[in-house]
Amino acid sequence: MKNLPLTDVTEHVSCVRLVPLFGGLSAADQDAVGALARPTTLERGEAFGPATGRLAVVHRGQVKVSRLSASGHERVLRLAGPGDFVGEGSFLTGEAPSYLIEAAAPTRMCVFSRADLAPLIASHPSVAMAMLRSLTQRLDDAEHRLSLASTSRPARIAGYLLDQPGSAEESGYRVRLPMAKKDTASLLGMTPESFSRGLDALRSKGLIATSGAEITLRDVDALEELAAG
Repeated sequence: MKNLPLTDVTEHVSCVRLVPLFGGLSAADQDAVGALARPTTLERGEAFGPATGRLAVVHRGQVKVSRLSASGHERVLRLAGPGDFVGEGSFLTGEAPSYLIEAAAPTRMCVFSRADLAPLIASHPSVAMAMLRSLTQRLDDAEHRLSLASTSRPARIAGYLLDQPGSAEESGYRVRLPMAKKDTASLLGMTPESFSRGLDALRSKGLIATSGAEITLRDVDALEELAAG
């Protein structure tokens, strides 16, 4: 992990101006926030150790947020991409973080200390509201995953694949798994083996075709019907 010099003005101001969290601020206020940022880069697979009270906003790349169970198994909670932020729990409560953050791709973030950013949030309700909207959406996503816990593996996988961005092609709609299959399985509450069996079930029905991390959705209507239960 590299903390880049604050003289890199263009980069850390650009980070602030491009992320929704600070979108309600004036250009002058965004520049003021940018002056508080500590630009940080991570290589793929590199861990980010969020110290107590730090908020990190993803500018480029993607990070995986996970938690270790009592038995030491990693449970993936979510992926955070450009515009998303991590560390908000520790930032808001001042307590030590209980999660792990790892770069799923080469990543650049703007990192803020609680002491620097808290006064700005207090004086600019738009930042607090943007943070609340993001947390609410995250809660909705978590509740949606919980509601799928009792559905079949193929149904959970179908719903997940349908949520991924992709491109329409002659053979179907092509998507790419955004992280390793073992991490995708963890996010969906499965073991890697059960995730592979679920993919096999969809493939045997002719609903998908797979090529590594690339998956072609051959029958979107059938997948939607399956995901809906």
